[in-house]
Amino acid sequence: MNNHESFDELMVQIKTVRKLMITTGTMKGLDHIETLQHSQRLDKLMNQYQFQSKF
Repeated sequence: MNNHESFDELMVQIKTVRKLMITTGTMKGLDHIETLQHSQRLDKLMNQYQFQSKF
């Protein structure tokens, strides 16, 4: 897998986790453990995105 494909896959993951977080937050509440877990996962993915976008 080249950098472009890796970057594209990362974007797909970010969009997917963001949708999950929003849906979970709407259904279960913003302070529900599942919403918080999605938020933490999204933070990690976005950090990866920022790191990769520098190169």
